[in-house]
Amino acid sequence: MNAIQSFKLIGFSIFAHFILITPVVSGQLSDEEIEEKINKLMARMTLEEKAAMLAGDTTSFDSKPIERLGIPVLRMTDGPVGVRWGKSTAFPASICMAATWNPALVYETGQALGRETRAKGRNVLLAPCVNIHRTPQGGRNFESFGEDPYLAGQMAAAYVRGVQSERVIATVKHFACNNQEYERNSIDVKIDERTLHEIYLPAFKAAVQEGGVWAVMSAYNRVNGHYCSSSTTLLTDILKKRWGFKGFVMSDWGAVHSVVPCLYAGMDIEMPRDRYFTVENVIRALRGELMKPEKIDDKVRRMLRAMYHMDFFNTPETDTGALGTTEHRDIALKVAQEGMVLLKNNNHILPLQTDKIRSIAVIGPLAGHLSHGGGGSSRVNPLQTVSPIEGLKNSAGEEIEIHYEPGSFSVSNFLPVPKEALVPPAGHSEKHGLLGRYYANAHFQGKPVREQIDPTIAFDWDIRGPEGMDGDFFSVIWEGKLVAPETGMYAIAAGSDDGIRLYIDGELKIDNWGRHAVLFKHTTLEMKQNKPVDIRIEYNEISGSAGAFLNWQKTGADPLQDAMALAEQSDVTLLFVGNTADDETEGKDRETLALPEYQKRLVQAVSEVSPKTVLVLTCGAGLIMNPWLEKVDAVLLTWFPGQEGGQAIADILLGHVNPSGKLTTTFFKRWEDCPSYGQYPGENGEVSYCEGVFTGYRHFDTNDIDPLFPFGYGLSYTDFKYSDLVLSNKTVSQGESITVHCIVENTGTVDGAEVVQLYIGDKEAGVPRPEKELKGFEKVFLRAGEAKKITLTVKPEDLAYYDIAIQDWKTEPGKFYVYIGSSSRDIRLKGSFILK
Repeated sequence: MNAIQSFKLIGFSIFAHFILITPVVSGQLSDEEIEEKINKLMARMTLEEKAAMLAGDTTSFDSKPIERLGIPVLRMTDGPVGVRWGKSTAFPASICMAATWNPALVYETGQALGRETRAKGRNVLLAPCVNIHRTPQGGRNFESFGEDPYLAGQMAAAYVRGVQSERVIATVKHFACNNQEYERNSIDVKIDERTLHEIYLPAFKAAVQEGGVWAVMSAYNRVNGHYCSSSTTLLTDILKKRWGFKGFVMSDWGAVHSVVPCLYAGMDIEMPRDRYFTVENVIRALRGELMKPEKIDDKVRRMLRAMYHMDFFNTPETDTGALGTTEHRDIALKVAQEGMVLLKNNNHILPLQTDKIRSIAVIGPLAGHLSHGGGGSSRVNPLQTVSPIEGLKNSAGEEIEIHYEPGSFSVSNFLPVPKEALVPPAGHSEKHGLLGRYYANAHFQGKPVREQIDPTIAFDWDIRGPEGMDGDFFSVIWEGKLVAPETGMYAIAAGSDDGIRLYIDGELKIDNWGRHAVLFKHTTLEMKQNKPVDIRIEYNEISGSAGAFLNWQKTGADPLQDAMALAEQSDVTLLFVGNTADDETEGKDRETLALPEYQKRLVQAVSEVSPKTVLVLTCGAGLIMNPWLEKVDAVLLTWFPGQEGGQAIADILLGHVNPSGKLTTTFFKRWEDCPSYGQYPGENGEVSYCEGVFTGYRHFDTNDIDPLFPFGYGLSYTDFKYSDLVLSNKTVSQGESITVHCIVENTGTVDGAEVVQLYIGDKEAGVPRPEKELKGFEKVFLRAGEAKKITLTVKPEDLAYYDIAIQDWKTEPGKFYVYIGSSSRDIRLKGSFILK
């Protein structure tokens, strides 16, 4: 038995995807009793009190309580992968959760998030995000579950059940078709009804009907001419009437554009505050007979119903809370381990044979600093992080020498400019810092609210703003001098949420203006020791979170040559490259679908001199890997792996864990092959979804286009054999299910887990349908040599398509094909049946 045969596989909570977990409802009251309590409470409420509940308060994250009647506050917080209320456990990005193909583990993650939400005194989590990967540029792709509506729905339902089992309201978002950040506040999505129902709504429907979610957040964008926040079709006809949603709809922050249209369409609470849904406006609409009182009552009832079901009236938010526990860190580690995808492994270079290796070169800008998550409202301030270099040193043993060279500089590795390097203007008593002038508007107008010397520019105000100022619509100008401690070339970065500009000696060096989440841009500057240069920073905040940062790094000698020298003399090179929260973030789409140029140069140079090269890739969606893919021996995709990511990477590279993650989004060879090519980012304020239902692998399969790595793909350190496909019936009637059985065997020498995927094809339909569509899966753990029988069920709704003519789902008689495989392109077993 070799070393890898004896390792323990960590973190597999094997779960059949169709097992339902009962949603939590108050165990003390029945639905009828809750409705009776709501009726009694409503009878005591004044019209003003009802109207007050329809918008957030000045905190930007709370609803308005009615203290006279004991109606509690909805205390909201971001986000999908960690509670953004101070420091908390940073879980892997949602795309990594989905790549586990393990709903039970996602349910556990939801539970942990629920407990951490309560520990922060909050009771509504603004998550999960379930928007489909339509275009690879989408800035928030990492924040959702991938390109497939069925898989996203299964993950969403499990996540919601987990969160709400801890008496925290989950909020599925962004409803609907928020598939790009470019012009997200106004872009009009032109989409046909079939595509809407088959691709972009199923995950929301699963969250509602299978997950029992209590809150839905509407999107910023428009759909077929109407803002989502004022779309009666989406909010009332589909969500509340057709799906039977009993909870409440909230707007995305600042997404409400009107009073009566939004109220009428089904918007229940405007966030973050009452810009339109003021008490006066609501009462005026009622008295002018523009709105029926029953409409307002329904909105209040929905919020009260959620509060009663979550038992908010009787228990404090923090009673079941827990923060940063060992259990939560273990869950974060498990998700990272199970979600990472082994894309390439030539000559079985992985796992590293530590008994034969004496030196490892760790190279790359993402090795010394963990890129644990994407940017924007999902960005978490972690309680701790384990960087890749730390994880390797913790696990490799003392016999192996590990040396590190960054190979290039990265903004994520910059440090705040220290106070010793900053000098205020003449006339101030302080020796260090910059003079800050704070304005109570976003345009530096009028007299500053205050002036002060700030020792460093490293402000993360979140939603609160500077002390004594409102969290939105303010601006700051910092001035003084920048002094280098030694002569050399310096890379200087200015980061902000929203806009920031940096001037050196009166010249604009960084223009990072506009509304966006935290985003860094950098410039280089040659400086002489102790020779000051004038510095001016202009910053403004419009809405949402706020932050301003001035960082730097002395670039020194050529880091690329140092990296090449280290790689050449080491037994194996681990090359860490990819994206950070500045590259993939809310507020903007990805600027490139490839690695940054400096990283491509690094891969090219290092791979040419290294005897063996393993590339560890961080990103949240498809990435172009030509031409460097062929130059490396192995590729491990980590996604954004959360705070324990460095340890999970080490566990997989060293063979302590067998990788089992599978892609939930197609990796393409070129942008031109993608279904949205030519229809992104849109023009004249519109974007056409003319590819219809042929998104993701549906497009690649149906049009016979070879992907770089297909949906559902992922390698293991062992091999699996599929056999003995059996269908329970060869002929079924309308409304009947069919059971599919097969045997899966681990034919290798290593314990591991395989994701068995079931696809259905309908080649005789009266409308064009994809070659095949995912309709079931199961993740199964098998010890070396072990075989198990897998049972999956094809339900009647799995055979249907949405018929625009009847505006409903339709199943046509005929022959259906069953495909069982290890990916959408690696089909191992085929069968068929006839639907009468």
